[in-house]
Amino acid sequence: MDRKSYYKWLFLVGAFWNWGAGVLFFFWSAPILAWLNMQPLNYPGVMQLAMVLVFALGVGYYWVSKNIHKNHDIVRLGIIAKTLAFLVLVYHYFIGNFHLLLALCGVVDLIFVILFIEFLKAVNKGEVGW
Repeated sequence: MDRKSYYKWLFLVGAFWNWGAGVLFFFWSAPILAWLNMQPLNYPGVMQLAMVLVFALGVGYYWVSKNIHKNHDIVRLGIIAKTLAFLVLVYHYFIGNFHLLLALCGVVDLIFVILFIEFLKAVNKGEVGW
């Protein structure tokens, strides 16, 4: 697989990762949290608001997958959002508020951060075939 195809797949997988998390936690956060032995939220609308934003970022990654030569600011925004998500998830795991599985989701986001940064470096060096 050439680099151009690899990057298209990277952002498509990133889109599906966000869409999956967004849909799962939008509709089923209470049962998921119960399964993780965590208390449900008092205000489920807060979770739903967060998940529509996660889903929307997935739409952005999908746009990047369709044309990796455009929408690089979406990639930068994704780097910021996924870094912050990682920090929050891992922080709350270490202080005992979150289950390990949620922290591991943050680790997946951190892997995307690394790959997104690598993509932007390759673009800046002209290594992605136009």
